[in-house]
Amino acid sequence: MFKTVLESNHALGWKVGNRLFKPSQMPLIMGIVNVTPDSFFDGGKHDTPQSAYEHAVQLLQQGADILDVGGESSRPGSTPVSEQEEMDRVCPVVESLAQLKGISQDLDNPGNREFFISVDTVKAKVATECMRLGAHIVNDISACTMDSDMAGVVAKTGASVVLNHIRGNFGTMQQDFTPYKDVVQEVRQELLVQVKKLLDLGVEKEKICVDPGIGFGKSVQDNIDLMKSVEDFLQDGYPVLIGTSRKSYIGKIPGLESSDRLVPTVAAGIVAALGGASCIRVHDVKEAKESILYLEAMRSNGTV
Repeated sequence: MFKTVLESNHALGWKVGNRLFKPSQMPLIMGIVNVTPDSFFDGGKHDTPQSAYEHAVQLLQQGADILDVGGESSRPGSTPVSEQEEMDRVCPVVESLAQLKGISQDLDNPGNREFFISVDTVKAKVATECMRLGAHIVNDISACTMDSDMAGVVAKTGASVVLNHIRGNFGTMQQDFTPYKDVVQEVRQELLVQVKKLLDLGVEKEKICVDPGIGFGKSVQDNIDLMKSVEDFLQDGYPVLIGTSRKSYIGKIPGLESSDRLVPTVAAGIVAALGGASCIRVHDVKEAKESILYLEAMRSNGTV
């Protein structure tokens, strides 16, 4: 399955910084760094810039390729924060991580290995400041729809971008959404509308990555259908990011009601990789990295 998907992959690869990650490579691991008191899984664990930075360094040591720094929870029912509060949370972390890159020759220090910084925000001003401080990626869970200036920021700064699909907003997305008739095709088409807006502004096609938005205004079956259909999204010519880490829909699957969702998350990452995803976004980097390395070993030996 895996080899077949790679051979038929129409995605151009994902350009981040000066690197072009080819679709034939195993997926990048994006580690989640939430500088928030109320995120659905790890809210409050790393809610100061210093503790978030320390957590980010741990994720690098565990094998993260990208660090996704966010200062506003997107869990259903969460309360939006001001631009200034979000910047106060994320900017010191982004700045510290950017300074970490390349400063050490110690092989045991994560600053000696290449990694990239992403900012998880829907606010144009936050994205602008983080890019100035050294971030490489804007990860917008609204696909540049919640702030009319965001697409322009992506174009002006030269950022790579993740367009995440969502209907509704943080407070309503799970309670007030129109059921899908064909979730895969509808999500694909809605993402392509946003892609076109970026292309029209001059954003390089290779810098755009799409995310079907697992858990963002979807039913359990919708999420499962999207997880099974990564290859369908590749037909549009864009790399795919999958973010399903520890999400609540997992606990609604029969038999997984009491799960801590770690093992299903690892399994979902393998499914995403087999489907051709270019990046998987996770809280548990060590477990995700080990599973992908194992999959790579199987692939190199012609097993999958």
